[in-house]
Amino acid sequence: MPDWRVRTQGGAGALPQTPRGLCPIGANLTPPLRGHGVVRFSESMTRSSSSPPPLSPLFFGRWDDVVATISKDIDLAATARECEAFQRKRKVQSAEDLLCLAMIWGPGRQSYRETAALAACGGIVDMSDKAIEGRMRKAGKWLETILARLLAARMGQPVPEGELSISATDGSVICSPGKGGDWRVHARYDANLGRFSDFELTTAKKAECASRTPARERQITIMDRGYAKVRSFKAVLADGGDFIARIGWRQLVLLDAKGQRIDTMALLRATTDKPTEHSVWIKGIGQPLRFIIQPLPPGIAARQRVKRVRKASKKSQKLDPRTSEAAGYSMLLTSLTADVYTKEQVVARYPDRWQVEIGFKRMKTLGGIDELPASDPDLAKTWLLAHLMAVVLIEDLAREILDFPP
Repeated sequence: MPDWRVRTQGGAGALPQTPRGLCPIGANLTPPLRGHGVVRFSESMTRSSSSPPPLSPLFFGRWDDVVATISKDIDLAATARECEAFQRKRKVQSAEDLLCLAMIWGPGRQSYRETAALAACGGIVDMSDKAIEGRMRKAGKWLETILARLLAARMGQPVPEGELSISATDGSVICSPGKGGDWRVHARYDANLGRFSDFELTTAKKAECASRTPARERQITIMDRGYAKVRSFKAVLADGGDFIARIGWRQLVLLDAKGQRIDTMALLRATTDKPTEHSVWIKGIGQPLRFIIQPLPPGIAARQRVKRVRKASKKSQKLDPRTSEAAGYSMLLTSLTADVYTKEQVVARYPDRWQVEIGFKRMKTLGGIDELPASDPDLAKTWLLAHLMAVVLIEDLAREILDFPP
């Protein structure tokens, strides 16, 4: 995902008088002259009255064009009224202006006072910081609707010919300041297209599950141990997909064809230096699964064992010797049949799960989504959803830049 930052025109703290045609919204999606896919949020976005360019409007970064891009999938005015974010014209004259304020305050990472000043000098709206806070408090449901429509528009885009549909699902916690409740962003990442395909925002108390970001038919979902639960497996299979999940040695009860419990440690000890697989059953899943064991290289296995020792010590717990022994193996469970994916291919495919981890890292280190300033649940939801909308728009723009011929 590209970088986005706030750039202040006229020097630090300067608020130049800007005509109505130049709107300081905190988001400039115009690509720079150098660098691949680098997109920065700045204060100025022109409201152009000229005809749309032949390329995607998002490529040129004018606010009217960004609104046009979003409006292809959603009626901003109608949904704003349905969600009670914008009911009648007062100081804020349109749903587009309200969205503009949300983007200044959210991805632009401006305070209420700075947002009010930028909106006033840009000719968007002249209102106090408290009034803007009140508007943002009511905008969460509306932004959630917009985000859902933007993501739904991605679902119909085909996977490149000759490739299987691969996705990874994971969650990341966003800490709230003070005593505010923490939040969790549940995400599904499309490994084929290199972008997020689904988001769900919940409080941190809501557990991770693959059903929060549904899979598509014939899509392979890669999951880590946090998602290796029967309810996640059932959700993926019910959607017509398959899964590859990493599990712990005692995380699930594995059964043989006769319903007898399998000794996982015995299987690990019988594994040689090459991947081995076993047919297993799990209660609640109506089909056999493949349990694949891959011994880790000695250096990696040693580091994994040190991690287990440190984790047990930190919790003042006694480490089970079997846990230390199992740390030297990668254990994968998959619903894919051998004629579709060999055991070597399953082992080679699992590292694709790191793409979603890297996506979260970009959202935090470059986008600053983990710098949540609001503890109030309604304000925090609006702020986080505005960031997720920016992620979707920037990913679309980055893909256009990379596809654009030199």
